[in-house]
Amino acid sequence: MPTDSMRHSRPESEHRRSLLLLRWLMIILAAYLTVFRYLPTSNIRFAVMFAAAFALSNILLTVMSSGIPFAKIQSALSITDVLFVSTTFFLLRAPGTYIYIGFLVVFLMAAIWREFMVLLFSLVIVSLLYGACSAFRLYGFGDLGTVEQFLTLALFFVVSVYYLFFSDRILKDAKLTEALMEEKRRADVMFEITRSISSSLNTQEILYLIVTRLSEVFGARDCSIVRVDAQTKAARMMVKSAEPKLPETNIDLELYPELLTAFDTQEIVFVPSLTRGGSTHSVIAVPMRVKNTVLGLIYLRLNENWQRISEGDDRFFRVMSATAANALRNAEMFEEMELRARTDFLTGLPNHRSFQATLSTELGRAQRHNHPLSLLIIDLDFLKEVNDKFGHPTGDMVIRAIAETICKGCREFDVAARYGGEEFTVILPETPLEDASRAADRIREMISECKFPGVGTITASIGVSNFPVNALGKEDLIRVADQALYVAKNNGRDRVAFFNYQLITR
Repeated sequence: MPTDSMRHSRPESEHRRSLLLLRWLMIILAAYLTVFRYLPTSNIRFAVMFAAAFALSNILLTVMSSGIPFAKIQSALSITDVLFVSTTFFLLRAPGTYIYIGFLVVFLMAAIWREFMVLLFSLVIVSLLYGACSAFRLYGFGDLGTVEQFLTLALFFVVSVYYLFFSDRILKDAKLTEALMEEKRRADVMFEITRSISSSLNTQEILYLIVTRLSEVFGARDCSIVRVDAQTKAARMMVKSAEPKLPETNIDLELYPELLTAFDTQEIVFVPSLTRGGSTHSVIAVPMRVKNTVLGLIYLRLNENWQRISEGDDRFFRVMSATAANALRNAEMFEEMELRARTDFLTGLPNHRSFQATLSTELGRAQRHNHPLSLLIIDLDFLKEVNDKFGHPTGDMVIRAIAETICKGCREFDVAARYGGEEFTVILPETPLEDASRAADRIREMISECKFPGVGTITASIGVSNFPVNALGKEDLIRVADQALYVAKNNGRDRVAFFNYQLITR
């Protein structure tokens, strides 16, 4: 049978019990009719062994059905039932007659088509055969057996055909129930993911939820989401269900042609059997599209070799890929807005709001570990005169250039920010006051060496504060550095000042 998505699902236990009960009823009837039919003869042993064999088949089915779905044994079950019923017809026949063949033919028709009209047709056949039997006996054309033998055949025939009909309905109902439960489960997964999207804009959190739920629904080895740059086709794995803490990893799409095909065609790619890394499995690559743009790919490696993906699987993948794409797009837009809210539009440096948050974080870390932390406040001297004389565009050009200069003068883990207007700040973690003063003087000299067309040079005054030498809290760090800056300006500008029991300038 074609393999559907939920290989780990099983038919409802109620359906199993109903089908097994029907078989027991037919077994009991067949055993009763055949054993009593051959009771006075030497063939009684064969009849008993036959009835016992079929009863044993139902016992085995009862034991096996708890661990094996009916879908995998349905063909063997149908063959067993046909052999059993055919043998029973043969045993119940009148010796030397062939009327049982008519019943057997109609039973085989019912086994193939299993439609309600076949049931009605079977009843007509019973009536016609009974009429034929009576006519032959009435006109003396031969003995086709006793009425009792005929009715015995007819009784078992009707019961066996109805067994086929109702067992087929039970199996179809089981499949329908399973499909409905699977649809409900998928709907629950989609609802959970949609709710998470509405309550969280953390990209990694949302994408990891999607891959873990997809892995659960399809019983996959792992599920990943790969981001692909539309221009360069550079790809990186963002999340992977099998490794929750896996950092984003660059991958070569040339090594994953199924991913490259899904990205290029913007269609789901299914590979029934793929050998990679020493194991063979099925893979599914699903493009995450927004309009006509593929933002990424969902990549599933399945535990077993699938033969196909069903229409239901295809619909579910498309809905989930669209959901994941929108989640990724919304989260990225939110992160971009957050970045803009924390970034100064002119210089690209963190703005005042971001500076305050970073200073709180770094000071908290310094306090916990008893490490020094220094702060610089940098003010550009006479920038207002540049704006008044050359215009604000020129002043903006100067501010951007000096922002780059300040960044060049910082270490990798220092944090430079625009404090406002012509003022900048630099947070120096793990830095004593003396080292911070030297760093400030280096930045001051770099600024004074810059030359601006039509403007010339610009100088800067810098105030320095330090935890724990002259400040214990965030407000103290800012206030002390601001006071030192005030002293630097009052003492002639283009200098560094710090406060340590007394203001010292140089």
